[in-house]
Amino acid sequence: MRRSERHHLKENTFAVAIGGLWEQLQGQGRVLTMGVAIGLGILVAYGSYSWWTGRTESQAGALLAEALVLADAPVVPPPPPPAPAAVQDVVEAPDSTAEPLEAPEVAPPVEPVEFVQPPGTYATIEEKFAAALPKLIAAADAYPDTQPSITARYRAAAALAALGRRDEAAEQYQQVIDREGAGVYGRMATLGLAGVELARGAYDEAIGLLEQSSGADAEADLPVDGVLMRLGQAYALAGRTGEARATFQRVMDEFPASIYFADAEREFQALETDS
Repeated sequence: MRRSERHHLKENTFAVAIGGLWEQLQGQGRVLTMGVAIGLGILVAYGSYSWWTGRTESQAGALLAEALVLADAPVVPPPPPPAPAAVQDVVEAPDSTAEPLEAPEVAPPVEPVEFVQPPGTYATIEEKFAAALPKLIAAADAYPDTQPSITARYRAAAALAALGRRDEAAEQYQQVIDREGAGVYGRMATLGLAGVELARGAYDEAIGLLEQSSGADAEADLPVDGVLMRLGQAYALAGRTGEARATFQRVMDEFPASIYFADAEREFQALETDS
């Protein structure tokens, strides 16, 4: 074979190899381009989600803050009415012929100053909660799965319970439990719902909720001594005296420094006396 032909064959082999490599690079380039495009799409989606989530949390927080201005407003009751002024008596002199003696003069009564409710305050806690409730419910319903809205719903439930609107309070507490689960507000709502059930006379339901919150796996951030105290009272109301005594005894044994120790001891002794 001639030298020129051998050279031509080498050139063709080299050209084929270069062409194949170029095609591989082009194919990989398309894959890389697609990968970059997908990655950018994910970043854009994540950024949009983060922006939307942050915006939603911010709006929910603003609604909660507006509601808490009312819910946490101070209560300033009007002062009691002034006592009636003393009537000036005339004292009879021992000698009927003498002039009657007058009692010492009494200062004229001071005219009462009309009470004006200070701005931003309420005369009673009932008035305060009644004013705050619409805003708390609105904040809870606006973005129901955000933390500020869950907080607003818990506060609304507590306000309804304080106003004696137990059925509505139970509904709101249950919604907090359903959305928050094992979170802090979920566990607090469980205790709140137990209190509502006790007030409604549903002792077995209340006991179930309190037992759930005071078992061996109870969260460390729960006031277990307070939960046990409430559970003992629920047992007593339900007529389950033995369990009530055991629960009060547990408070005294496990929490000797508890603020509920004296109450537990008193309840325990009362049950012992009754039995």
